Amino acid sequence: MKRIWGWYKLEQRRQQTYEERFLRAYERLEKPLFRLILIGFALILIGQLALSTPQGRQFLSATDRMEGQRSAGVMPAAATEKSNAKLTIRAIEPKGSLAKVWVEVNGVPAGNFHNAEATVSVKQGDVVTVDTSELPGVYRFEVDHDNPEISYPVPGMLVEAMEGQLAEVGPVHFMK
Repeated sequence: MKRIWGWYKLEQRRQQTYEERFLRAYERLEKPLFRLILIGFALILIGQLALSTPQGRQFLSATDRMEGQRSAGVMPAAATEKSNAKLTIRAIEPKGSLAKVWVEVNGVPAGNFHNAEATVSVKQGDVVTVDTSELPGVYRFEVDHDNPEISYPVPGMLVEAMEGQLAEVGPVHFMK
């Protein structure tokens, strides 16, 4: 405002364009934003340097602090060694004679296919395989059981053996 002869005359300003307003705001925020970015990089650098020493990792990382400690959470009980169950393995393809096909438990023959199926007794951790090494071709088998304590293999699981390979049903896992 200018004073002219006792009267105040209001100056008229030209309205600023969008670009001028943006540049004015950018100039106002440039220094604080630059300082904030520098502080962020410095904190990242300090954190990385702290994580490069064992004491820093112990202080900053909850994973390293808890390493080797027992969990306070609820953990399922392990199955006992006395848990036994029966697995039935049925041949799906081909439907021919399977007299030379063996079901092995931990590498030891435990049963062969009579009437296109074999039933074997298993315990926790047993590795069950189907040996078709004496026969050419592709064979498919279905694993079945009615024991609710077995978590793996699941009933209805399909395994396949090709050209003399072993079809691995997998390790048996019980849940309790």
